[in-house]
Amino acid sequence: MTHSSYFQFSADWPQGSDDVAEISLRLGNHVLSRIADTEKQTVRDYFRASATGLALWFADNWWRLRWETLSGVSSPGVNWRLRHELNSASGGALWPPVMIFSVGDRIAFAPSVAKNVVNGPQSYFYSEQIGMVAARDYERELDGFFNAVMGHCAKTTDGKALAALLAQMTTEREHPELAAWRRLEACLGYDADEAPDEVMNALVDLEGIAGESGVEEAAHAEPGASAAESLILAIEASRESGVRIDLQLAGDLLRSSRFLGHASPWEVAEAAAAELRKIIGISNGLLNHAEFESIFRARWNDLKSATATASRLSYGARIDDEGMSRVALQTTRGYDRRFELARQFGDAVWQQDRSGFGIVSRSKSDRQKFQRAFAHNLLCPF
Repeated sequence: MTHSSYFQFSADWPQGSDDVAEISLRLGNHVLSRIADTEKQTVRDYFRASATGLALWFADNWWRLRWETLSGVSSPGVNWRLRHELNSASGGALWPPVMIFSVGDRIAFAPSVAKNVVNGPQSYFYSEQIGMVAARDYERELDGFFNAVMGHCAKTTDGKALAALLAQMTTEREHPELAAWRRLEACLGYDADEAPDEVMNALVDLEGIAGESGVEEAAHAEPGASAAESLILAIEASRESGVRIDLQLAGDLLRSSRFLGHASPWEVAEAAAAELRKIIGISNGLLNHAEFESIFRARWNDLKSATATASRLSYGARIDDEGMSRVALQTTRGYDRRFELARQFGDAVWQQDRSGFGIVSRSKSDRQKFQRAFAHNLLCPF
C-alpha cells in the first residue's frame, strides 16, 4: 500500500482473521495511530479494528474528505465532523482522534475537535500537530488500502457492500463531468446528490465569469444553499467598485505551481513577497504610501477613500476590467485596506492571472493561506 515514504496507511491481518486488522497511520515521523496500553505497559503503533468498516467510512466520505475544507467562520458543525472526524466511524473501535479535510492540493490531518481523550487502559498519544500530505499521495495510499481490504475481506458481508461502493466511486472519479459535479457538491458541504440542483446549476453557470477555481473558492468561502447568491453579489460588487488596480507585476513573480507533499503555503508566499520587494527596490522596512501605490499603479488617496462595496458580503472579490482589476473591498480603515489589497495581489500571484477573478475570504484553503502569508510578508517582513 505504501507508495509514499511520507504518508503511510497500512493494515495487517492476524492469522485466522477475515476482517479485524492491525491498522497504522503515519505522516512522516508522526504516528497518528500510536497507542499506550497501560495494563500491559506497552506502546504500539497500530489500532485493531474492522478493516472493511474503516474502508467503508473512507469510501462513503471520499468526496468530502478530498475536497471539503474548513470555512474559518466558526467551529465545524456536527454534520462536518461526522464526515471528517475518524472517530465518527462505526464499529465501536478506539479510532484515532484525528480529523481529515482538504486545503486544495493537500490533505490536512489535524487533532479532532473533541480530542477524544480516553482515560481507559488504552489511549492515543495526543498531539496538537497538524500534518499535511499531497492529495495525490493521499488518494494513492487510500486506493492501496481499498485494494488490500478487498483482497482479504471480499467474501464477507461488508466486503460485498464495500465492493459495490468502490465500483460506484471509481465510475464517478473516472467520468470528468461527474467528478467535477461531486467535487463541487463536496466543496459546498453536501453528500452526493444532496446539494440543491438550483444552487449547483447556478454555480456551474457562473464558471464562465469566475472560472472553475473561483467557483470552488466561493463554495469554500460560503458553503451551503446561499453559495450561488453570495457569488453573484460578490461579482456585482466588483463591477460596481470604483477601485481599479494594475496587477501585472504579479505575472513577474516566480512561483512553483505545485507544493512539495508537506510544504506550507507561507514558505512560497514569503519568497514571492521578498521577490516583489526586490522588484520595486525596497528590501526592508515599512512600505510608505508612495511605494505601495507603485505596486498597484493607483493613487493611495483614491484607494483609501473608495467605497467598500463588499463590506456587507461574506467575502471580497476582484474581476478583470480591460487589463486592470476592479476590486470589491470589505475594509474601510487604511491599514486594513492595505492588507486586503496585498491579499488581492497575492491571489493574482497564486492564480498567475489565469482567470482574472479572485476571492479574499476567511476559509482555510491553501489559496487563502497563501494570500494572508503573502500580505504579511510584503507589509511586515521579519
